[in-house]
Amino acid sequence: MTGELADDRFLSIALFLLFLACCLSLSMWASPDLRDEDSLFTDTDRPGPMRSGLAFTGDFISVAGVLYLIGIVAVAGTDGVLVVAAAAASPLLMRRWLAGKLPIRKGWSFGDVLAHRLPSGPARRAAATGALVATVPLLVAQLVPIGQITAALMGLPGEAGEQAGIVLVGALMLACVTIGGARGATALQICKAAAFLVMGPLLCCLVLFQFRWDPGAMLSAASRAKGSADAYLSFGGLFGTDLTGMLDLASITVTVLLGAAFLPYLVTRLSGCDEVWIARRAAGWGAGAVILLCTAAVILGFGLRALVGARELAEQGPRGGNNLLLLAAALDGNGTGHPGMLLTFVSCAAFLAVLASASVLLLSASAALVHDLGWGAGTGTGSGRGAAAKGRAPVPGQPSPARHMPGNVRARLALLGVGAVCLVLAVVAREVNPQFWLTLTYTQAASVLLPALCYSLGRRPFPLAALRRCVYGGTAVTLALVAFSPAMSGAPDAVFPHADWQLWPLYAPGLVSVPAGFVLGAIRRAGEGAPDSGTRPAPGPGPVGTVPPQDPRGGAARDELAGR
Repeated sequence: MTGELADDRFLSIALFLLFLACCLSLSMWASPDLRDEDSLFTDTDRPGPMRSGLAFTGDFISVAGVLYLIGIVAVAGTDGVLVVAAAAASPLLMRRWLAGKLPIRKGWSFGDVLAHRLPSGPARRAAATGALVATVPLLVAQLVPIGQITAALMGLPGEAGEQAGIVLVGALMLACVTIGGARGATALQICKAAAFLVMGPLLCCLVLFQFRWDPGAMLSAASRAKGSADAYLSFGGLFGTDLTGMLDLASITVTVLLGAAFLPYLVTRLSGCDEVWIARRAAGWGAGAVILLCTAAVILGFGLRALVGARELAEQGPRGGNNLLLLAAALDGNGTGHPGMLLTFVSCAAFLAVLASASVLLLSASAALVHDLGWGAGTGTGSGRGAAAKGRAPVPGQPSPARHMPGNVRARLALLGVGAVCLVLAVVAREVNPQFWLTLTYTQAASVLLPALCYSLGRRPFPLAALRRCVYGGTAVTLALVAFSPAMSGAPDAVFPHADWQLWPLYAPGLVSVPAGFVLGAIRRAGEGAPDSGTRPAPGPGPVGTVPPQDPRGGAARDELAGR
């Protein structure tokens, strides 16, 4: 028996290592010119609507999000289905509200979108702050579960094994994104979307096969695992049936609906499209694929509940956890910890999901540092404008930044720095439920990024002071509410379960933080109603990516302005 387990372990590890080699090879094949900073952040292939839609789907899917959706259905029943429905509807809102407006804001950072009609430096700094608060927690949420899955697959025991799994995955992630850049990230996202579109329905078929293709029998078995059909298939399974529980359910649903599809790297994915119709159609393809995958998540959640049971699920957390391993073991037909073939393939798909998601997250965060915060001023601007910016005359009295450090080196150092910080956070906070990081990310996107996008892309002028209030004030409100919520302290699954300083009763603060973000952006004080586009500084010293003001007279006027 020991020899058979050893053979199974060796075969699983060999297949997993072969898969890792394929991912590295794909990154090397898609590698851009390593000497060019712009090629690190931009995909120059100009993909069409279907390819952009698959990439958008891959951007939307994250392993932490998939585990959260499956786990929340398995634990909370109807409440979980409501949250999954909100996640499925979020890309539809993106297509309806913003997809048609983003392509006219060319660029490869979130600051390029918000600073289109505002003074470049302050607007980009605000955009970078909001983007970093949203992307860093989501990246940490990816590393923790995949580290646990990798440790289980390779037989690494205990806490040290999980930490080693996180470090291994993080190192491979940094290698792939540093080599492949934006073009490699797009290729990985397309492969990930295609893999999940195949694996999701396949796992659903395997689950339904266990119940002789009878969904009613599956629901009945899932409800009996709880002990009462009414309790599992009615509202209140997630936070309780009292008023606070219902408000918390409404809050998390609103947060996921308004935050899941409005993250910085999803915005820049559509803003990079050449035409409006391409962006709309790409968002439509992505929304259809996400709806299919969310439907699969509901089926897998009910199947997980029926096959595994309530006691084992409760050990993973009161609101779902990293239980994909339990489902794979149940479908493999064994209750032991040794890897079956299904677990191997699920681990490969999960690693691909993390690798692709981490690539776009790292690129988005490093673009915020280099391009928007100005670390590396004087380098390229992205989106085809790098050559013009590089040809700009140096500012008298200031040394050229390129003499100290080339732009491509600066960009990769920022990428490695962000990755190292997230890796340390994932190792140190390994026991923190990834749902905490997801809630923080979605709340930041819904409360800060979405209001800033709606106002800056609207027809009314959006003053710089209003943008600052929206971003900095909304971020402060979000962080304060999360810091004093049960997700941080005072609950068994909190970040600090043995302390209690909570003042706010809801796990997700979206019911308050989202209106606060819109109100802070809508406030107009005396002298703030005039457009800021006419006061933008001319090209010269400033943060990287400073773009000449858009002149309605056309390209000739812009060329004349650049010549001056």
